Amino acid sequence: MPTSLPALVSATAVAVSALLSLAAVPTDAQAQPQFREESRQHQREHAQGFGQREFNANCAACHGMDAKGRGPGAGVLTKNPPDLTVLAKNNGGVFPMDRLYRTIDGRDLPEGAQGGPHGSREMPIWGRDYRVRDAEYYGALPYDADAMVRGRIRGLLEFLSRLQERR
Repeated sequence: MPTSLPALVSATAVAVSALLSLAAVPTDAQAQPQFREESRQHQREHAQGFGQREFNANCAACHGMDAKGRGPGAGVLTKNPPDLTVLAKNNGGVFPMDRLYRTIDGRDLPEGAQGGPHGSREMPIWGRDYRVRDAEYYGALPYDADAMVRGRIRGLLEFLSRLQERR
């Protein structure tokens, strides 16, 4: 059965188009670096959002949404909450990650400890609070309580580090 020239040209064009579109699809080796970079970017964005959510839920009431120490709850405290945007500036340009981690976690600070950025320890000991919340959430399911607390505090600190005033 003879095929008409227009039908043959049309079929050839479809075949060539299909081959060209396949040539444009990256191989696994080509796609992997792009996928990994997109995945890392997604993880960074998720982590940044996580730290901000922690701040909004647990810190903004006293420190304010702008982290400058003027939150709605600041008026009932005996000592004003610190401006969290100048922590690096007040520490020689270095964000005091370790000191802040210990302050937020609160495990190595005695109850009612004086000094530090939170005075008489009016700030809740978030490490303990996080452990209680996580235990209520996970119940009898196995989980690493210390890893959960570390993740929450590190997310919060990453967010705070991005709020620092530049010199």
